[in-house]
Amino acid sequence: MTMINTSMAGKELLWFNNTLVAIQVSSADGEDGICVVEHRQPYGDSAPLHVHRNEDEVFHILEGRISFVIDGRERVAGAGETVLAPKGLPHTYR
Repeated sequence: MTMINTSMAGKELLWFNNTLVAIQVSSADGEDGICVVEHRQPYGDSAPLHVHRNEDEVFHILEGRISFVIDGRERVAGAGETVLAPKGLPHTYR
């Protein structure tokens, strides 16, 4: 078993629009191409509508509420909830 430190300290930090992004687990850390990315974004920030062709995207909400639109259907999720955006489906969040 590989243990990975998931604090912000010592992680690769990036800015994506208005969002601070921490690479918690890189796809290079394992064999299956999985990565875990923590987004810390201000209220009301959003991603443009987009599609992932090769991978699903999973969102786990740590705090607050986020409105998702996945394949034209809206869903609101709050702290402790997990949302799946399957590959090939257009999605965004706010």
